[in-house]
Amino acid sequence: MKTNVKTMLTLLALGASALIVNAQNGGGPPDGPRVPGDGHHPPPLPLVTALDTNHDGVIDSNEIANASAALKTLDKKGDRRLTPDEYIGPPPSNAGGPGDNNAGGPDDNGNPPGPPPDE
Repeated sequence: MKTNVKTMLTLLALGASALIVNAQNGGGPPDGPRVPGDGHHPPPLPLVTALDTNHDGVIDSNEIANASAALKTLDKKGDRRLTPDEYIGPPPSNAGGPGDNNAGGPDDNGNPPGPPPDE
């Protein structure tokens, strides 16, 4: 029974990571290797980082075989459960995104950052 649970958890993790990676790629084929913080791609989620131990962007057979141990490294609370804050990580900040007047770029209407000019 434990083997079945372990296999199911591994397959669930791999399926989730495939969906996450596909979503990060815009749903289409990848346009090259991901470089965390390169300005074009978001950094990989903790789940993907834990499983892809050699950081080559591919979860190979050795990494699949070690998925159970890799997933345990995400259990920061030590409660033997993974919650979204552990396997997804904190929500991304909107720094530099549309409407962020503190990011140094224009807002959604093309206005420069900062307070509106005096009338």
